[in-house]
Amino acid sequence: MSKRARTHRPPPTNGAPTTAASRPRSRRQDQRRESAGGLRKWVFPSIFLVAGLSAVGILVLAVTGSPAASDVKATRPVLGAPTAALVIHEYGDFQCPSCGAFARSIEPQIRAAYIDTGKVRLAWHDFAWIGSESRDAANAARCAGDQDKFWEFHDLLYRNQSGENAGAFSKQRLKAFGNDLGLETTAFNACVDAEKYANAVQADVNDVRTKGFNGTPTFVIGDQRIVGAQPFGVFAAAIDAALAKQ
Repeated sequence: MSKRARTHRPPPTNGAPTTAASRPRSRRQDQRRESAGGLRKWVFPSIFLVAGLSAVGILVLAVTGSPAASDVKATRPVLGAPTAALVIHEYGDFQCPSCGAFARSIEPQIRAAYIDTGKVRLAWHDFAWIGSESRDAANAARCAGDQDKFWEFHDLLYRNQSGENAGAFSKQRLKAFGNDLGLETTAFNACVDAEKYANAVQADVNDVRTKGFNGTPTFVIGDQRIVGAQPFGVFAAAIDAALAKQ
């Protein structure tokens, strides 16, 4: 993982104009700002976080009205034992670089320490804001879920990130990923082409907008919200605190 945990931020909603301050910066713009030695400002609901260039940005917020363990719909992808009382709610986009960094380096540690041991479940929420390939990838992952392969497809997507809306997650490639996983081709391809879960994906996006989340990945663990691909220790502390309250 890079020295600095990054958070991907969607543009403003509800008709708000996109300004230089609100528009997500490109990687090249970030590099120019960092080489100039400037400070970057991250804006989240009710809080401003300004981090030094050499620091790892950590944002842990107290939240109210956080999802309860029972607030996991039968159709929602969930990883872990059904008897696990604590649910980590993850809100992510398959094209988000920070989400990919979390999935490849931090999530395996959480799985080993908490999910595989039966202490915690991980519930996936689509925050597919980056573009059409985000929505297509989210739909395809749920199509894979029809064959009990959501999490395998989830991992495959994050291993194959390559730019945003540039063809990495075209429908043709998504179908190829399904073939790589050994999915039943006819049913999976039909699901991808029909965009079977488009409404479910959009419902998730609407839900996170209502909650006021504006960065990916976002996690809700008990009464805490963590934003960004933070180090494992940040997640472990939040999980242990939530488990202690069970």
